[in-house]
Amino acid sequence: MFSKRLVYFRDKVGLTQEELSKRLGMARTTYQGYENGKREPDLNTLEKIAKFYDITVDDLLGREKKDAVDRLIEYLDLELTDEQIIEHMNFKVDNLTLSNEEVREFIAFVRAKRFMKSGQQASSLKFEGP
Repeated sequence: MFSKRLVYFRDKVGLTQEELSKRLGMARTTYQGYENGKREPDLNTLEKIAKFYDITVDDLLGREKKDAVDRLIEYLDLELTDEQIIEHMNFKVDNLTLSNEEVREFIAFVRAKRFMKSGQQASSLKFEGP
């Protein structure tokens, strides 16, 4: 996959392996090895190639992009109570801020859906409301 992406980006800018390898400051045979999958570049080389194309290393490697929220959640790995969520977070749907009661209902809905998906009986659900 990586080697195909290298060919794709090089073709996109219309350079030969020789021209590109000179611009990157490496031997053509080294770069050719990356494109045919016989060599793997180190991190510095990946960064140099990505910088040349004005893309990220993740783009160069073909990694899926995560949106900011996914990256933040993955980084923080938070476990919050309902009240902490309501107190510290602001939720919008259709560009309208949800009320505290709507957030509670949303949380209850997600829990109920997960509960039902797990194959357990819905009749044993407990509502923890005010």
